[in-house]
Amino acid sequence: MEELDISKDIMEIKERIVHFIETSKEERGVEGVLVLFSGYMDSTVVSKLSLDALDNKGVKLLLRTNKYFEKQEEILETSIEFLGITEENIVRCDIEPLLKNFESKDLIPGSVRDIPSVYQSLSYSLLKSTAKKEIEEKTYSMVGKADSDREKWIQKIVSLNKFRSRLQMAVAYLTAEQENRFLVGTINKTELSTGLFTKWGHSHCADLMPLGGLYRSQIFQLAEYLELPEPIRNLSKADLIPGVQNKYIYFFDLPVGDVDRILVCLEQGLSSTDISSTTGLPIDKIEKICMYYNSAAYTRQVPLIPKV
Repeated sequence: MEELDISKDIMEIKERIVHFIETSKEERGVEGVLVLFSGYMDSTVVSKLSLDALDNKGVKLLLRTNKYFEKQEEILETSIEFLGITEENIVRCDIEPLLKNFESKDLIPGSVRDIPSVYQSLSYSLLKSTAKKEIEEKTYSMVGKADSDREKWIQKIVSLNKFRSRLQMAVAYLTAEQENRFLVGTINKTELSTGLFTKWGHSHCADLMPLGGLYRSQIFQLAEYLELPEPIRNLSKADLIPGVQNKYIYFFDLPVGDVDRILVCLEQGLSSTDISSTTGLPIDKIEKICMYYNSAAYTRQVPLIPKV
């Protein structure tokens, strides 16, 4: 789809984002920026563009935890080496001690073992399959009401995971403001359009969102242009459900390129039938994305204020 191909304009797009970061910093008079950093593609692209705008002294990375799986540690090291960030510009923050002040048994009375088919602790990898329907239709995007006891339990667990994201956001802002820095977010247009992020969480709240105008498939093109190492370009990390690596496959059963094609058509005002004719994709998958697209308006909004 031509609208998603930015190859002809990619140099200009890159320079626009760099200029945006640079001028935003100058206009506000802050010392630099802080990127909440995972080492995966989006945060690495944002960090690279920030470094192009502000140099090494102007950019700091905030690592979200001290605990990584071996593969995550490898990705993180590859990304930091690619960026050329020195240890003095890396802030390592482990929020686990803070989370321990909010034990799951206090926020979720009883035990997660009481939930049928969900027998893991709060890493709850089984949610990927056994609770998928409730997550996608009843809890995560707040589409519909949780009716059964099982749905209500799962809603509480997902809410606890959102709390983790919001706590990360609060710590990130504390760190940024103590050093007079802008907090830079990594969310993209695909996530914003579908609502696949935590409202008021670390991927929603920031001073700057440099990638907010680009679809995920366009960021792949930008990452290639910036010559990110291939392992970083080919992996993604989903924060909303632990254990889920590809949220687009999980929620929509479609690769992100197809999700973006549908979103472009929705922006153009096409009906589900017309989108199916244009893209060749099944109408049921299109209608599901359309539902998320419409409900995401709530997730993106600031607090609702009545007209008086």
